[in-house]
Amino acid sequence: MNNNVKIQWLADRQHYINDLALIHFEGISRHWVSDASPEKSRQSLIKHATHQMPFTLVAEIHGKAIGMASLRENDGLSTEQTPWLGSLAVDPTYQGQGIGEQLIEAIKKEAQKLNYNELYLLAFDPTIPSWYSKLGWEKIGMDKLFDHPVTVMKIHLSDHVRT
Repeated sequence: MNNNVKIQWLADRQHYINDLALIHFEGISRHWVSDASPEKSRQSLIKHATHQMPFTLVAEIHGKAIGMASLRENDGLSTEQTPWLGSLAVDPTYQGQGIGEQLIEAIKKEAQKLNYNELYLLAFDPTIPSWYSKLGWEKIGMDKLFDHPVTVMKIHLSDHVRT
């Protein structure tokens, strides 16, 4: 775990939007969304630069944005399940240092503050559910988004939020 990381609200760090848009595009959307672009990622982040859902939290180290995660009501699937952890992305230079886990914990705490008992996510990459499982997430099914199969997972917040 990198102890130099600070988790901040994107609403308070909007100067990071362009950097985060590139991290999001390179790490997620260009692989899975046919019409993805850095500009579309940027426009989405502008909508998430709030203190209410949907919102994005930023991982920052020494004044640089190195990762992000969002909390939103829906992540693109037609489902009644809510809320969703989405757009978890960490700059490749900083991966493997526990930053993704720190972002997940911060999103879980915010979801719990909003009185949610469960949190959901979808994973495009078929190798990533095993990583989430190690963090306490359980696979609840499969679905399809942007013509790609996705693994749907959930976690019970009361059991898995670290203080």
